[in-house]
Amino acid sequence: MSDFKLKLGSEAEMIPGFLLWQVSKLWQRHLTRALEDLKLPSTQAVILANVLRFTKEGRPVTQAMLSQAAKVDRMTASQSLRSLELKRYVTRKESPGDKRANRVSLTTEGRRVALKAIKRFAATHKAFFEPLAGETEAVVGYMQELIRANELV
Repeated sequence: MSDFKLKLGSEAEMIPGFLLWQVSKLWQRHLTRALEDLKLPSTQAVILANVLRFTKEGRPVTQAMLSQAAKVDRMTASQSLRSLELKRYVTRKESPGDKRANRVSLTTEGRRVALKAIKRFAATHKAFFEPLAGETEAVVGYMQELIRANELV
């Protein structure tokens, strides 16, 4: 990319980071609306869906895995899991092999809500990304490349 200069006014609409921020905010609003009646913030829904995914894959689920999968810091993952525990959607227990790690499991109600949330994600995804229908694969590739290049360890 050529030298970047901060642009003001209508030129700001050509700054990739600003556009990404706008799209991200719009996506969050659409997810929030889709999950509203479940009383599930999008971060909690993403974490809940990942507990289900990792469980189906037969992997022991830890807070660290969920933090990594959702791309949220450990504190946010911990707070989200605490809220999900209070709602009785997940349980956390000390990991047998590592006393510093917590194993996370879905409750029956948590599984039911996770499945509902995943259906909402799918419907929201379809509607939101419909304008890019023929270019989805390329857009996904660009986003994956940005994640790989900029992921914090």
